Amino acid sequence: MSPTSPRVTVVIPTFNRARFLPVAIDSVLAQTYGDFRLLVADNASTDETAEIVGRYDDARIDYVRRPENLGITANHNLALRDVASEYCLIVPDDDVLFPQILERTVAALDANPRAGMVHARFSVLGEDGAVLREVDDWTYGLDGDAVEPGEAFVRESMLWSCRVCASTALMRMAALPEPPFDQDDYPAIDFGMWLRMALDWDIAFLAEPLAAYRIHGATHSAAFGPPQGAGYTMRTEIVTRLRDVKLRFVERFQHRLDDAEDLRDRAARCLRRELIWMARNDTLPERSFGRTVRALAEGFRVDPRLVAEPSAWSLLMGSVLGPRGVHLLRPRRST
Repeated sequence: MSPTSPRVTVVIPTFNRARFLPVAIDSVLAQTYGDFRLLVADNASTDETAEIVGRYDDARIDYVRRPENLGITANHNLALRDVASEYCLIVPDDDVLFPQILERTVAALDANPRAGMVHARFSVLGEDGAVLREVDDWTYGLDGDAVEPGEAFVRESMLWSCRVCASTALMRMAALPEPPFDQDDYPAIDFGMWLRMALDWDIAFLAEPLAAYRIHGATHSAAFGPPQGAGYTMRTEIVTRLRDVKLRFVERFQHRLDDAEDLRDRAARCLRRELIWMARNDTLPERSFGRTVRALAEGFRVDPRLVAEPSAWSLLMGSVLGPRGVHLLRPRRST
C-alpha cells in the first residue's frame, strides 16, 4: 500500500443500472469520513452508465469499464485486484450508503485488529425508494454491537441463509481469502467468502442501520427468488444451493473445524426450515389443504426428514382447521 493511498476503497460494481447509479455514487461522496477512493467497476454496460459517471468532477472517483461482460464474480474479483487500500467496501449499484458508514466501520476495524470484516444493520427500500423497513438485520440474535469469534460466526451461519448485508460490510483487505469470490458459490458468492474469511478472522457487527438495501426484481438478490414485501421469496433450487455451499465449505475445511458433523446437521436443519417457510408462503393467503399438501410434498422430496419436523405438521393442521379454527385454538392472554 502506497503511503499516499487512501485507507478505504469503495467499489461499486455496476451493469446497466443508470437509473440507480447516481444515488449510490452520491451516497459515497456524502461520507463524513473522507479518506477514501471510489472505484466504479462497469461490467460492459450498454446504457448511459459511462456518461453518468463522467458528469462527476471529483478526483476521488476512478472509472473502469470491462471490454465485455465478465459476470458478477469476475467483475468483483477484478475490482478487488485494483484495491491498494487497507479496507474495502463493495456497495451494489442500487443500494445507498448512509453518511456515517465509513466513519463507524473504519473505527470498528481499527478497534478490533482481529476482525476481518464489520457489518451493520440496514434499512430496506422498495424499487421507488420508499422505506419498507427502517431497521433490519440478519444476525438472528445479536442485540447490540458485537465481535463474533470466527468459529461462532461459522457455526451460527450454518443455521441461516444469510447473516450479513454485504452493502454494510467493510472488509480488511488482508483478511480476504483467495479467491475472494468463488464462482462455485454462485449466486451466494458473498456467503461463501464470509465463511472462508471466518476461518482466520473474527467478524464484527454494529447494531445501527448504516446503509439501505433496495428490493426489486432486477437485482442480483432476485436470483434467490422474486421480491415479496421487504425481502425475497426463496426458491427450492436456491435453498438447496445454499445448503451445498455450506457442505462444500465443511468438506473442504473439516480439518480446521472442531465439529464438522454438527455443522452439517445445522446446514440440514436450515434447509428443512427454509422448505417449511417456502410451503407457508406458497399457500398464502387461503392455506387450502390440497395446496399445503403439495407444497410440503415438494419439500419432502428434497429432504425426507421434513416429515419429522413439528412445524411442518403444524402447517398441515392449520390448513385443515382453516384460519378461523387456528385463531380459536390460539391461547388467549389473561387480563
